[in-house]
Amino acid sequence: MKRDNEMNRMRLSMLHAGILSCLLFGGAAASGDLAWLDAYNVVWTSPSKHAGESMPVSGGDIGLNVWVENNELMFYIGRAGCRDENGALLKPGRVRIKISPNPFASGFRQELKLKEGCVEVSGGGETGGTIKVWVEVHRPVIHVEANMKQPVSIVSGYENWRTQDRVLPNSGNKMGARSMCMITFDACPGEITLRKDTVETIDDSVVFYHRIKNRSFLFDFTVDQQKLSAAEDDLWNPLENLTWGGMMTGDNFSLDGNTSGKYASTDFMGWNIKSDKPSREHHLKVFMHTEQSKTLDAWKKGLQGLAGKAKSREAWDSNLAWWRRFWNRSFIVVNPGADKTDEGWKVGRNYSLFRYMLASNVHGREPTVFNGGVFTFDPLYVNGKSFTPDYRQWGASYHAQNQRLVYWPMLKSGDFDMMAPLFEVYRKGLANARARVRLSWGHDGCCFVEAAGPLMLPGPAIYGFHEGGRRGRGKSLETGEQANGATGYIYQGQLEFAWMMLQYYRFSGLDIEPYLPMIKQSVIFYDEHYRYRRQRRMGEPLTSDGKLEIHPSNALEGFRGCTNPAEAVAGLMRVVEELCALPDTLSSPEECEQWRSIAARLPELPVGKQDGKPYMKPAADRGHGHYLSPELYPLFPYDVFGLGKPDLGIMKNTWELIPSRQRDGYVSWEQMVIHAARLGDAKHAQRLILKKLGDGNRRFPAFFPTGHDWQPDHNWGGSGMIGMQEMVMQTHGGKIRLMPAWPEDWDADFKLRAPGQTVVEGRVRSGNMTYLKVTPKERRNDVVLIRPH
Repeated sequence: MKRDNEMNRMRLSMLHAGILSCLLFGGAAASGDLAWLDAYNVVWTSPSKHAGESMPVSGGDIGLNVWVENNELMFYIGRAGCRDENGALLKPGRVRIKISPNPFASGFRQELKLKEGCVEVSGGGETGGTIKVWVEVHRPVIHVEANMKQPVSIVSGYENWRTQDRVLPNSGNKMGARSMCMITFDACPGEITLRKDTVETIDDSVVFYHRIKNRSFLFDFTVDQQKLSAAEDDLWNPLENLTWGGMMTGDNFSLDGNTSGKYASTDFMGWNIKSDKPSREHHLKVFMHTEQSKTLDAWKKGLQGLAGKAKSREAWDSNLAWWRRFWNRSFIVVNPGADKTDEGWKVGRNYSLFRYMLASNVHGREPTVFNGGVFTFDPLYVNGKSFTPDYRQWGASYHAQNQRLVYWPMLKSGDFDMMAPLFEVYRKGLANARARVRLSWGHDGCCFVEAAGPLMLPGPAIYGFHEGGRRGRGKSLETGEQANGATGYIYQGQLEFAWMMLQYYRFSGLDIEPYLPMIKQSVIFYDEHYRYRRQRRMGEPLTSDGKLEIHPSNALEGFRGCTNPAEAVAGLMRVVEELCALPDTLSSPEECEQWRSIAARLPELPVGKQDGKPYMKPAADRGHGHYLSPELYPLFPYDVFGLGKPDLGIMKNTWELIPSRQRDGYVSWEQMVIHAARLGDAKHAQRLILKKLGDGNRRFPAFFPTGHDWQPDHNWGGSGMIGMQEMVMQTHGGKIRLMPAWPEDWDADFKLRAPGQTVVEGRVRSGNMTYLKVTPKERRNDVVLIRPH
């Protein structure tokens, strides 16, 4: 009997009467009043000890870490795209605000107000009042608004720790000082310098900026190292003449001198402005500006233009409208109304808190990075190391296996606008990825590697330094080949992002034409490169049965030199299949014939047998053993197998053969909760989601631990979001399967997106679906309700 029948499959039409009744009487899932969200606000009633106890503010492409320490309100500024000459992502600075008399002398409250996208800090007594910190969604402007019970004076200081050049020592440890640019220059035999910023006082404002002169050290080094000089004039360079920074100013504020000191373990200098006179109301603003400007004056003109258009009231109203749309487009609420100590309720809250953090990069210059996003803080409060606030492990990298987990949940949450920064970096980097293939191997296609730097080319430390050293490059390596053994032959990330783009089109119906060249060239690379490889190795481009042989390859970060890894074969199968299904406006008849030809010569998935039972192998010539479990990729993300689809038993057998310690993995990028949900194992999924989306180890519960990467770990949160969504709804095979791995003892309200621009809203109580709405109505026949088990 088919699995769906075993699980009491019920068509939506069978429940029409009950659903109609629920629609008439409404419910949390249909109300749209966001009443459920207020319970998720994070409230602290005592100040913080340090930056590690900060609270996030999201908006546009800016993230702030806000906290109150020693009666001073402080925040770090983070922004996507603030790269330096080495490719490291730097924090633009820190702001410290002191209010006199002290408003926190009697009572204290700090609240993250999700519905408004702001943090409010308030004090009691006669000297109290409220300070609101928020970021404009549509423009890069930070606001601090004080509304006090009595007139107060404010001193606001912009603080910077990059006041002089710093040489980053070659420590001999990949987690040393150079980890902030690890993928680019860890262990580079030469001197690596973190260049200083510039801070100026202009009129009554503090202007700060970091400017990369000309093409950047990273660009020139990479072009020379990887022998790309023949194409350098055509390469995309997001660092050339890059200038980023901002201006701190205030209404009726004047310059107030300089300060210096040490915070955590880092010396800093401060530039202050002070209110001209005591007042009950004060308004501070920080205008942020990033531009690849040919001259510094052009950048300053752009900054002044931004400041000249400030309209705070209109911006606040626009923000409120944006956040309301954001929260109304999707949600998962677990055990609504439960006590806040309830573990299931916490999982639902932390899902929303992390989604809020992801909204810090709606339209940034680059993707939200997996290792902390824009919310990192002093490493002293993470792992005890005395490095600057710019430090993060695995810096300067877009690790594809990690980045993907940040972006997959945005499909079902309907956050399509937030996916653009990821897609754009692949679109813009395509010129580099194609030039690398053409100059290294002489054929067509693009090659985006696993550990790419900001140029979307192999990080120099991964490519290997010709100068030698701990990350030296062997002389036997051919041009284009990477020296790093763990990531050297991993190219499947480009297939997964191509698949993601195609799914984005299926879910949203939005235009993907700008991204089709990257999608198509990713497939062409595999077809041409591995025919080229086999021709050189064996004298024939294809196997005796006319199949492509993907060798040498990695099965993710394991098994270097393997053949036909499961994740690459599955990715090719699904991307080619989806390309063939595109409308004529997006794929010409000639291209369709090309895809069909490639599909015909793709190798089979590496299925083996044990005790007569078929199972998926990591690669054709490898068995189980690597903790990344590439053999499960045909289950997720590629949907080759799934509930209601044929041969799911292969993946069940595979799951049973994987060691239990791997199946129980939940740290950082470990994604076993997703696979458990895809197999319909509600108990296992529940056990893992409690660890994935339970409270982190910091004061703010969604600042997930360092794990394998850095805090707040975004691929930890992203994989948790995906797992939760898959427990609620699975959409492979044209069906919408509801509650396929949802625990019987958890209630839920949810609203999620499905392919075909479909919105699904539901309510589960005591294991029963008591409310369901599907938009558009014609998709009701595709819904399958599965009894939780």
